[in-house]
Amino acid sequence: MATLDDVDGVHALASHPLVYRYLFDAAAPSREYIARRVAQGIADAAAIGFGLWMLHGRNAPCAGCVELRPYPSPGCVELSYLLHPGHWGQGLATRMAWAVIRHAFRSPRIDAVIAGADLPNTASFAVMRRLGMRFHKAVPYPLGAGEEYVLYRGDPGPMPRPAMLSLD
Repeated sequence: MATLDDVDGVHALASHPLVYRYLFDAAAPSREYIARRVAQGIADAAAIGFGLWMLHGRNAPCAGCVELRPYPSPGCVELSYLLHPGHWGQGLATRMAWAVIRHAFRSPRIDAVIAGADLPNTASFAVMRRLGMRFHKAVPYPLGAGEEYVLYRGDPGPMPRPAMLSLD
C-alpha cells in the first residue's frame, strides 16, 4: 500500500509525458494533487480496504502504481494504473491490475471492477481486454470520447492467468 513517503515517486511517474498523455487532462499533475490522491488512497485503505498500491523497481522508487477507489454505483470500484514507460511491454500493468482485482473480489461488497480510458489510449484498452474486461459504456472525458470496461465477479477473467504480484 502507498504511504505518504510515496508522493514524490508517484508525482515523478505521473509527470512523465508518456504517462500523462492520456491522464490528468494531458498535463503533468501538481505535487499537491498527487499528495491528495495518495492521502485519499491511504484513507480508503483504512476505511474500505482498497486504495493505492505501489510497484517498486530495483532502481525506481515508483515503477508503477495501481488504484482501486469507490465508483458511483454500489458494489463497484474503479481501477486505474500507471506504469513507467521503461517497464511497458512486460505484462506488469496486467499483473498489477489482476492482483488488485482479485483483492477486490475477496470483498463480498464488490461485484464489479470498472476501468476507463480515452479512445486513443489503445495500450490501456489492451490491458483491460487481457484482464477479461468487456465494454461497459461510452463516456465523455475532458480530452474527448472514452470508454469504460467492466469485469464482474463471476466473469472468467484473464486467460491465461497472469503471474501474481504480491500486495504486501
